[in-house]
Amino acid sequence: MNVLLIQADQQRRDALGAYGNPIVQTPHLDALARDGVVFEQAFTPVPICAAARASLITGLRPVHHGILRNVESGGVGGRDFTGEQITLAELLRERGYRSTLCGKWHVGTDLPPAACGFEGVFYPRYGYPAEHPHYLGYLDKLGCRFALSGQVFARHRDGSQGALLSATQEGPVEAGVPYYLAEQGIAAMRASAGRGEPFFVRVDFWGPHVPYIIPEPYASMYRAEDMPEWPNFRDGLEGKPSIQQTMKDYWGVQDLTWADWSHLVAMCYGYVSLIDDQVGRLLAALDDLGVADETAVFYTSDHGGMVGAHGLCDKGAHLYDEQCRVPLIARVPGAAGGRRSDAVVYNMDLMPTVLELAGAAVPGDLDAVSLVPLIRGEADAVRPPVAYVEFHGHQCPYTQRMVQTPDFKYVFNAPESDELYHLKNDPGELANLAGDSAYAAALREMQERLAGFIVETGDPVERFYQRTRLAS
Repeated sequence: MNVLLIQADQQRRDALGAYGNPIVQTPHLDALARDGVVFEQAFTPVPICAAARASLITGLRPVHHGILRNVESGGVGGRDFTGEQITLAELLRERGYRSTLCGKWHVGTDLPPAACGFEGVFYPRYGYPAEHPHYLGYLDKLGCRFALSGQVFARHRDGSQGALLSATQEGPVEAGVPYYLAEQGIAAMRASAGRGEPFFVRVDFWGPHVPYIIPEPYASMYRAEDMPEWPNFRDGLEGKPSIQQTMKDYWGVQDLTWADWSHLVAMCYGYVSLIDDQVGRLLAALDDLGVADETAVFYTSDHGGMVGAHGLCDKGAHLYDEQCRVPLIARVPGAAGGRRSDAVVYNMDLMPTVLELAGAAVPGDLDAVSLVPLIRGEADAVRPPVAYVEFHGHQCPYTQRMVQTPDFKYVFNAPESDELYHLKNDPGELANLAGDSAYAAALREMQERLAGFIVETGDPVERFYQRTRLAS
């Protein structure tokens, strides 16, 4: 069975029609969802790019593979694998698969995809290809250059210019990075199909990660005035760890009003629709090549993004649902479509899932679990209905662990006070109940759940914190 894995970058799960968004237009992904299985409770094991992408190819949590944060972040350690890791592509190669990565890699400091079994163009580190020779050569053939207009920047408290938040890319849709990556994916599938070999093709977009850089007509597809305000946008962050306000200040979005954010949400939705159209091209290529009935297709994201929720930008030391939950859609030949699963799963579960579908041996020491029984309707769950997320900082080191049940979310903030949210009563995660005596029993139960998981997984955080407020 061939495999096409499409991974967005920092996409909120609710930014798809298949997950109930009434505004954003995603007809191709919605059709994929109707033909496949939609996972309602999909999480990332870690909401940061490099660590999550490393988990995807190893099936391990960051505390086990060693990549804890992005290479661009302030922490020196935790940016590369500890020890030798066997990756998904290397195991597929033993089954005769050709594995190609088209787009964002972002794993390790200098580690190339080729060292992990992938072919394809290497975009080092974060890798956005605006100045990459391969992309510039592609633009040159189109008679284009990379140029932006309508830039929107953040603004720091001292009045200095902050990060680029959005811009319109000049030129046709074909000049945009998503189209360019889909072209690579189509070429890789065509090459393998022509040779009669099984393929594993990953198309990893750089969107809808901020900054939202998209061409027309997508840059004006949605109107800012049509963007409803997030219910938790006006969160004053009272009673919450100070790092959250610090992250607002770091990005320079502390003074943005909803009028400002509504433009950015509209651009984000435009980015999602642009990616959706490229997904449509990739799926059409499978049909044209005559291999759609023998190709498993997956769509997910490395993690979510805030996009103004709680007034926050990007991602960071705030483990809200917008950041920790991801879209995950699977269409597998022979499996009934039109189904939705409430099982707790992770995007890293795709590692053993792909191996099982390929008939390859699945290592026995993984944190990830194959989703094949769920996809084929042979099981209702592959693990208990509890999600665990770790975080080690973004731009600065910051230790967090999170446990989430259908009722509550508990966040252990090592340097500061903790958080407890009653998800059924407060889905927007506005009221931190960790200091409310009425919820002392719930807090204790969640702390004990997390403490038990830390011990079970051999999480190094146990060594210092197990006998403090995580004591069981």
